[in-house]
Amino acid sequence: MPVLRCLLVVVATLAALGCRKETEEPRGSPVLKYVLWQADGDPKLVWSHDADDAVAALVPAAGTKIDFVFEGKLDGARVEDSVGGRPVAKPNPPITVGWPDIATVMSNPAFAVDVFYNSLPIYGAGTTSAFVQTHAAGFPSATAVTFLLDPNGLTSVYGEPMVGPTEITVTTEPLVVTLPFSNATVSTSYRAPIAFSTRGPTTAALKAFVRVTAGGAALPFDLMRDTGNAKRLDAVPMMGCLWPPGVRIDVSVDAGAPDAFGRPLAAAVMASFMTAPFAAEVDGGCSLDAGATDASPSDTGTTDTDPGDGGTTDTEPADAGTTDTA
Repeated sequence: MPVLRCLLVVVATLAALGCRKETEEPRGSPVLKYVLWQADGDPKLVWSHDADDAVAALVPAAGTKIDFVFEGKLDGARVEDSVGGRPVAKPNPPITVGWPDIATVMSNPAFAVDVFYNSLPIYGAGTTSAFVQTHAAGFPSATAVTFLLDPNGLTSVYGEPMVGPTEITVTTEPLVVTLPFSNATVSTSYRAPIAFSTRGPTTAALKAFVRVTAGGAALPFDLMRDTGNAKRLDAVPMMGCLWPPGVRIDVSVDAGAPDAFGRPLAAAVMASFMTAPFAAEVDGGCSLDAGATDASPSDTGTTDTDPGDGGTTDTEPADAGTTDTA
């Protein structure tokens, strides 16, 4: 009987050890496989472990998320913290972002990012990822943006440091501004969109670069932010006014107009729209004015330097929801 009992103990011990071995994470340093830049939901490959892969030379400056994909499991606890079962960005994350003149080329509110961990193998079996998430969409235009990776923060669950470059630079596309152009008529209260290829500037920073005219004569106007789109501002009739009816109205933005970070537009752009040909009651002070049009008290009222200036802050809760710090 004692011998049988001993054999049973040995069998049970071996079975327990076998189960533990099956659930044990494989050893080995995580290897950086890809880096993907996402803007408007469109991911672009900007770095690859495979030298034969085609990578983008330039990326849209309106980036919101950058995925660093690893072969092997990262230690999620070194990438992010967990509070109440929810992922929380570390104050000193393992990936940081910068550009050469970041001290002077900066948005208001200031550019900021968080770094999170995703345990799901969305880029193939055996992969995990760390991703950089901007607080507000957009990077400076025409800029070499550098990501620094800390091998001591990007490790396996056994503390084995990542394999791959610790510095990756991506260059954003030059600033593009798109204006309205349509042969269809619009109302005399029309908000003419001024769309930037990255986060747009404040109304105060842009006002001096915008012209609105009809038949060569300046029209009084204001600028307003589109609170649902950080890349767009609207040219609107001056407060209490309407656009004149039945005329073609030209909108132009001069060269040098800045994005949110101060990067300038290389060349002027112009477009136009046609107002509906019906009479509208327009205040006498809203007539065509060949003089300056930006002395209106409402100009300061439309300048937006509050948190709305950053547009819609996108922390992609769906991404953070897949976070696994186990």
